[in-house]
Amino acid sequence: MHDHDPQVLEHDDMGSPQSFLATAFVLFLLTGVEVSCVLVFKLPTALRVGILLCTACLKATLIGAYYMNLKYERLAMAYLVIIPLAALALVLFWGVVPDAARLFGLR
Repeated sequence: MHDHDPQVLEHDDMGSPQSFLATAFVLFLLTGVEVSCVLVFKLPTALRVGILLCTACLKATLIGAYYMNLKYERLAMAYLVIIPLAALALVLFWGVVPDAARLFGLR
């Protein structure tokens, strides 16, 4: 086994049940914020979208860090957040540009 390898023991922390429960509770709270932002509070659209994007990023980061055990992988955590956000930005940009050009008479 690898019980005597100090490098393996350093990163062999799979997390305690308390950390999983705390993470699940925070995810539950963030979901509550998302649901109340949409259904309960009458927020302006830009603020609502900003809140939803921020909570979605926080939830993705928590899930990646604690449930996928990427807490010690700094590069993987960066890619977990940056790549989907960049893809979303490109899809939204190319989805909005034709409509905006038509709306402003540029097309």
